[in-house]
Amino acid sequence: MNISAYILEYLKQFGTVEVPGFGVFYLENSKAIINAENGSILPPSSQIAFISDYEVRSDELVSFISNQKQISIESAKNELLIQTDFWKKRLQADLLLEIQNLGTIYIEDGETHFKGHRLQTDHPDYYGLEEIRISDINTAGTAGKTNNTEEDYKFNRSILWVFLFIIPALGLMYLAYTQQEFLFGKKSFDAVSIQTKTHRIVKDTVKIKKDSAQVKMSDSLKKDSAVSSAAKKGVKNLTSKNTKINKWQK
Repeated sequence: MNISAYILEYLKQFGTVEVPGFGVFYLENSKAIINAENGSILPPSSQIAFISDYEVRSDELVSFISNQKQISIESAKNELLIQTDFWKKRLQADLLLEIQNLGTIYIEDGETHFKGHRLQTDHPDYYGLEEIRISDINTAGTAGKTNNTEEDYKFNRSILWVFLFIIPALGLMYLAYTQQEFLFGKKSFDAVSIQTKTHRIVKDTVKIKKDSAQVKMSDSLKKDSAVSSAAKKGVKNLTSKNTKINKWQK
């Protein structure tokens, strides 16, 4: 683990770190920004800032490195001094110094500038916010349009199948139900059946009438026969009575 990694770890825990003979690193809030390099939108976060100050004197970072590496204070101070001397010489020679895990220091127009790295933070104000890539949004939008287009195509094709097959089939079923004679012709056996039934009804009616007339005639004959017998019997009785009277008168 190099010196810059220890500086970053100390910075995350305490928010500010003084590096003896070099300067002060600290954290500041950063708004959401658009990263033009990879086409992404970075959410609000913390960003490393730096103030160059070669007169800073502090033993806090030295003690932190000593505890982390389990070495003596003198050994930790020597390692830190070697690292900061290298950074200052490199910046003076190239006017540009990139410090791993922290950012980039550069000198422009005689002034020292620093472009620090953004850090992922657990601050509640930024909770749940993530980096958004514009390319992913475009891809998702295109995919959504493609899916919608495919769904619309399937839906329109289903409607076409309905008009081509289902509606004509329903029309044929309706015609078959309502226009049976038009499609299949008249049923010849219906007329024969009706005539046969009518003939049977007429025949049965005539037979019933005939039987009724015969019954009435038979009853009339029986009544006439009875009347005739009674009349004959009355005449006979009358004749017999007259005969008896005549005999008595003599």
